[in-house]
Amino acid sequence: MLRADAVGARPCAWTKNGNPVSGRPVRDWLRLCRVRDWVHFLPIPLATFDPDAPRNAALLAAARGIAGAFTILAFGFLLNSVADRRMDLDARKNPLIVPGADEHRYSLAALLVLALVLAAMGPWPVQVATCSCLLLGCVYSAGPRLKSVPIAGSLANAAGFALLLFVGMRNASLPPRFGYVVLAFAALVLQNQLIHEAADRLEDRAGGIRTTWLMLGPRWTAVVAALSGLGATVAAAGIMPTLRLAPVVAIVGAAFGMAFPLLLAWRGMESTQAARLRLAHRWCAVLFGAGFFAAWRYAA
Repeated sequence: MLRADAVGARPCAWTKNGNPVSGRPVRDWLRLCRVRDWVHFLPIPLATFDPDAPRNAALLAAARGIAGAFTILAFGFLLNSVADRRMDLDARKNPLIVPGADEHRYSLAALLVLALVLAAMGPWPVQVATCSCLLLGCVYSAGPRLKSVPIAGSLANAAGFALLLFVGMRNASLPPRFGYVVLAFAALVLQNQLIHEAADRLEDRAGGIRTTWLMLGPRWTAVVAALSGLGATVAAAGIMPTLRLAPVVAIVGAAFGMAFPLLLAWRGMESTQAARLRLAHRWCAVLFGAGFFAAWRYAA
């Protein structure tokens, strides 16, 4: 098992029991929760923000939704780090692989309780979405460890993120044509997950994790990714049906329905190249999501 200094991680001090300490406990805790991997998801609950509702009620629901998303994501990623501590190889990705590192059970319990408390303050769809996210996080990472089940693991991951769209709801009603938002978001999350599996295939194979990528191989996984990109394109067409916006839909289809799947199918792609492709896909999806959201709100 590699230590932090063996993989080129930034120098840091270590306590007697192996915990990383930089003199900044909050920063160390956020690093353990891998906040950099999911901070861009925090605005997702704002998808249900109602500008016509009373200002205080709308802002309270938005704040509760973002706080709920934070606790759900921190719980899920920290649990994943704990579950993968014996198979991950890079301490920059998972500090818990260092022998003797604390598993942070108290943090997991506190995040779980806080997520449930925040959900209890919202309407029933928020409660259902939060409980479903937490449950999916557990069965995906811990047991029965769906991440090791091809297809099912990839779909469970996408579903868990898509449910974050509902945690900021102010009441039990959804904005018009919200289904297009869910379709576009879930499709791009699934596509990014498939690229992630390509980047992590060496660790997954060594740890006995059989992902969709490892089962289907690059070509058929790229077909699934292309279908996901097609889903995002259909959602864009549904939100922007006017002829003058057809070029925008065409660009979305070319990028997510063709370019990224073709790059994913490239036989010579190594894990490091796939990791860079995943990062590029992430920020392209963020830009698309911002434009999609603006178009959807304007159409509404």
